[in-house]
Amino acid sequence: MQFQEIVSIIFNKTEHLENAKEDLDKVIDPHVWILEYGMATKSFLFLDYKGEENYEIVNYILDYEFKHKVELASQEELEQLGEFEYDFLPDKIREVNKIISSKGYGLFSYPTTGDYYALFISELVNQSKLLQVELLENEYIPKSDKCIQLFD
Repeated sequence: MQFQEIVSIIFNKTEHLENAKEDLDKVIDPHVWILEYGMATKSFLFLDYKGEENYEIVNYILDYEFKHKVELASQEELEQLGEFEYDFLPDKIREVNKIISSKGYGLFSYPTTGDYYALFISELVNQSKLLQVELLENEYIPKSDKCIQLFD
């Protein structure tokens, strides 16, 4: 899969992104470019490995719903999700995916080399394309951690 195809899936097509993609041939590390672009545009939700504070995932879902004019979960589901207790963040991500997968979406984890999670929402129709690409080239990192993950 081409780097630009991954970028288009993760960030959706916008005029601003089309302008940024013109510079992609000059990008030295596409993995870093995606992380920085996701952070700059607030397309990614960055969470510490210790987990979230307050309702960060719920607020991220609400922002996504507003931006894309879709409903991923009911108010009741979001309230229950906000109160969901977990030991490890992937457990909560699995809970999110149980809820939003009924609408055809998933909360994906983008690989990082830091002690944080970079999460993004995408339609599940893109799942096979997103999960097959190895984005990190570090030989000391397990293969599963080099790829986008969907905890389901």
